[in-house]
Amino acid sequence: MSNNNNNNNNTKPGLAKDDEDVRVQSTNDEATVARASCASVGHIPNDPYSVLFVNRTKVRRNEPLHNLGTFYRVAHVRKAIEMFLMSDDDDDDDDDAEEEDTVKYAKQVINLGSGYDTSWWCLVGNNASSRDGKEESTKRSRVKWYDVDFAEVTRRKIKTIEKHEALREPLGVYHFERDGSELRSTSGYNLVSADLRDAEEIKEILTEARVDWQLPTLFVTEVALSYLNGEKCEKALRMCATFNGESSNSNNGSKDRNTVVANRAIVSYEAMRLNDEFGRRMCRNVREQRGTPFLALEEENGSRVDCASVEAMFLRCGFDSVKCRKMTECQDVLLSREEIYRAERLEMLDEREEFNLIQSHYGVSVAVRGDYFARKYRRWLMHSS
Repeated sequence: MSNNNNNNNNTKPGLAKDDEDVRVQSTNDEATVARASCASVGHIPNDPYSVLFVNRTKVRRNEPLHNLGTFYRVAHVRKAIEMFLMSDDDDDDDDDAEEEDTVKYAKQVINLGSGYDTSWWCLVGNNASSRDGKEESTKRSRVKWYDVDFAEVTRRKIKTIEKHEALREPLGVYHFERDGSELRSTSGYNLVSADLRDAEEIKEILTEARVDWQLPTLFVTEVALSYLNGEKCEKALRMCATFNGESSNSNNGSKDRNTVVANRAIVSYEAMRLNDEFGRRMCRNVREQRGTPFLALEEENGSRVDCASVEAMFLRCGFDSVKCRKMTECQDVLLSREEIYRAERLEMLDEREEFNLIQSHYGVSVAVRGDYFARKYRRWLMHSS
């Protein structure tokens, strides 16, 4: 399972292609440390898994400003995923639908640029039965889940999974594919290696991994699209909204293919420049200090300037409806007052002005295509800020 790649292998799908790719991958380590710190404080009480992906020498407790920001990021994304996972009338029609030992999946989640994210373990793998009871656990077990990232990242994630029973046991029976960079399991959880910058590669690899493009499908991104330039970002989003599994060489016209696309949605937590001094400084810092430029934000008239430009981008890419909210404006839409109250009082936050400034340059977008997701996310789409 070692990752001894030489230059001749760099053309393989999902492999990093230069030093900048490696630096982008390192941001996954930072995000994982942040989630583990956040969980250790008590902000994410049901996530004992993130710390398993952190090297012991890097375990630390972050400052309250960072912990609270991580809480709001994780809480909003996972709450939006939970809304999709909740049982609905569409699921009830097929309660007894199984063919021998094969599960009939009802819906699927595809997490693009997932890194070491542990949402599947928190929301499906380990906690469903204890929190929701047997019936809801059964429904959640019919969720097909794909975590997608560079092959180097997925290999390391697999290595960690194999080391810890808490991560390994919920998978059921599993096996590896593509030189040990991918994982398939009977639980419905899958690890897939692909390069988010290449939409055509992602289409091919996800189809090979048996994604059912006709199922209601929720895509998830967390600070992944921000690293793409505008063209590649829109190609990835167009795939999310409109690809139905057919080759681009199909005899059917594109209009005909799009009419048979099942319900799609995306929950996307990303950075925004806002064309102010802090936003410009943020872009300079990630380029000069970390070497991982926010390409989407650096484009002067790009699609990551503010919420309006973000929403226009999603609509251009084939979604029917979208709402983007700054993190300073969305707490009361998905989170309860009790959740916010508890989080705000776990640690004393002295830098409230700085915290709000940082939060205002990140936002959550929910974009939908089809009536199913329009109903699922009606509160987010319709709620006034």
